[in-house]
Amino acid sequence: MEFLVGIGLAVAVTVFAVITGFERDRAFYPTVMVVVASYYELFSAMAGGQALGAETFVFAMFVAAAVVGFRRNLWIVVAALAAHGCFDLVHGQLIPNPGVPAWWPGFCMTFDVVAAACLIWRLKLARQNTRTGVRVISSQRAVMLLPLVLAIGLGGCASLPKDAHTATVDGHKIVYRVLGSGEPVVVMISGLGEGMATFSSVAPEIARSSTVILYDRAGYGGSDATPDVRDAEAAARELDGLLRQTGIAGPYVLAGHSLGGLYAEYYASRHPDQVAALILEEARPADFDRRCEAAGITGCSPTVAMMMLAPAGAKAEIVSLADTAREVEASPPASGKATLVISRTGAPDGQPFARLWSEAQVDLAARYSSAVHMIAPAAGHVVHHDQPDWFVSTVTQFLKTRAQFARPMVANVSAANRDLAPRRGPHAGVSISSPVQFCLSRNFPFRRIETEWV
Repeated sequence: MEFLVGIGLAVAVTVFAVITGFERDRAFYPTVMVVVASYYELFSAMAGGQALGAETFVFAMFVAAAVVGFRRNLWIVVAALAAHGCFDLVHGQLIPNPGVPAWWPGFCMTFDVVAAACLIWRLKLARQNTRTGVRVISSQRAVMLLPLVLAIGLGGCASLPKDAHTATVDGHKIVYRVLGSGEPVVVMISGLGEGMATFSSVAPEIARSSTVILYDRAGYGGSDATPDVRDAEAAARELDGLLRQTGIAGPYVLAGHSLGGLYAEYYASRHPDQVAALILEEARPADFDRRCEAAGITGCSPTVAMMMLAPAGAKAEIVSLADTAREVEASPPASGKATLVISRTGAPDGQPFARLWSEAQVDLAARYSSAVHMIAPAAGHVVHHDQPDWFVSTVTQFLKTRAQFARPMVANVSAANRDLAPRRGPHAGVSISSPVQFCLSRNFPFRRIETEWV
């Protein structure tokens, strides 16, 4: 799908520029080149500044190519767009940037190549038809093409999933999905800058043996933005209101990624009776900014300026990030809860940020007396994207081995009939079935982490 969206969006940009006359301006395609090249810096900022130096260096090279192409010859911009498409193919091997979404390289590569092809087409038309201008296709033909282009370019990302539901929490709309059926009930909480779609490759597989609830926080995806403060307290209040409206009884297994891990911790501390277990995937430690300051490491937190193109919800969460950290630190950890901490592959030598993050992950696991700490093989910050099969296997095994926390989830049902009880709520009977190919063993053993990382 990312390839189709990349192709469609590049063609849509060209058609729109032709209709409006934007592409008559010589700076149009060089500007497109600069914007496209800037995204890797954005993703680096979202991952806490990792690889920001390398990304900035590459970004500067493509900016230079865009400027030279603008001043001298637009064919240089064509070459730069094509080169950036090639760079997308090998980016993951050259620069370890865990903030890059799994779908981005394919999308960006096709966008770059198609945009370069469109620019070639426009340059050839200009050479054939006029010395000083670019021939514009007729408005009628452009308008006829536009619906098709938009259908290809936007259809895969503009509409909500067919099984999406809405709830009204504190006066604003929240979009959510329910996959699978039965116990336990797993609530997946996305990280900063990503909505529930980030779990699209792993949630259906986890839902084969459980119920999975996904949702977009305020300002993400189809959920309404809100002018209110977006700290941990607001996130917990929003989640509590949403869960009440789903009609699906708890307690729940909260699975939070990155910033979502902080929200999961806070909710568990405030509503311990509603939480059966915690899964903290690369969860941001509440004291991480303070650790960075003590170690003299900068760029540990994204700023609003870095997130100009991020969803409205992400910008509000960045503003409240310090408050969120203080709220989590001030809240005692939920005691007696089965906890799984999933962390990225160990820090290579010479990377102070990565080493500090790994140490903080060890201390995060030690915060929960019953925690199991798992290190994902060959994975960055977004483990569920980098190692989806391993992630599904590890989470599923954790849920199986901790099966006892599922027993209280059905209320007012006798023990003898509990296994036969229907699931309550408007989503009873919803199931998801999709192909699954596990590359790694589903019987990966858990090892208890005490005082050191193994």
